[in-house]
Amino acid sequence: MICKTCLSDSEHRHHVFIEMMFGTKERFEYQECSDCGTIQRLSDVADESRLYPDGYYSFSKPSRNSRVTAVRDAHALGTKSILGAVASFVRYDPIVAVIGCFGINPSSRVLDVGCGSGKLLYRMSAAGFKNLTGVDPYIVEPAAGAVTIQKSDLQSMSGEFDFIMFNHSLEHVPEPDQSLSNARRLLAPGGRILVRIPTSSSHAWREYGPNWVQLDAPRHVVIPSRKGMSALAERCGLRVRQSIDDSTAFQFWGSEMYRNSKPLASSRPDDVFSRREMREFAKRAATLNIEQQGDQVAFLLNAA
Repeated sequence: MICKTCLSDSEHRHHVFIEMMFGTKERFEYQECSDCGTIQRLSDVADESRLYPDGYYSFSKPSRNSRVTAVRDAHALGTKSILGAVASFVRYDPIVAVIGCFGINPSSRVLDVGCGSGKLLYRMSAAGFKNLTGVDPYIVEPAAGAVTIQKSDLQSMSGEFDFIMFNHSLEHVPEPDQSLSNARRLLAPGGRILVRIPTSSSHAWREYGPNWVQLDAPRHVVIPSRKGMSALAERCGLRVRQSIDDSTAFQFWGSEMYRNSKPLASSRPDDVFSRREMREFAKRAATLNIEQQGDQVAFLLNAA
């Protein structure tokens, strides 16, 4: 199969990965592009919705944000304060911190693609953002109010947005070029697209191979390499303006669980690993981010 990021039709490497989030151990065929290193699923799945049951983590109801969390998030997103600085120092949050690096403001029209229950959008609302929309084809019910969430796909969306986020959602779609092209269509002049995604250009993939937790077979359909992400963006009329590695200890503790045949849903990491081990995982992740070898990257795109 042709690589869905760089379009290479060379003879690609073949892999078989098993489902380990819930531990069904179903087997799925994948390929690894021999030119750019992107990993993509070959096996067909008749009903993609069955992969996202009601208990799937992104569908859990948003919790009520504390005042401290709201101030910390507002500080990370650009509304600076002493209390926010202290809260950010005490508890670092990679999701909001990465978004804050890209200079959006509370008046920005934001679209979150594959938003689940909208937890991130509700946090942004608590931090002072006013124009927040989410879209997800698998949610049970849409929502309206401080945050608008539509049960739909991106192709059906209309309007214009200053900041469009694929926060660990682009890897779940079978045709990422269509999703990015649709996002490009909805992008306001001067707008930007955030693609936060696992990458095969990482130490974790090389170390763990089929036990790498972010393979997440079969839900992750296309896992781009860094080279593949640049090629994909270019084909969609976009370019990678900036990238930030923001991988976490998850790449280690999740992969170690898989290596030991423990489904992700079977145990909490604190029940499996010691505090010392968790601190070491976090330290290794921070080093890999500096070296641009983390297993997930936030890519900022704008119109070419």
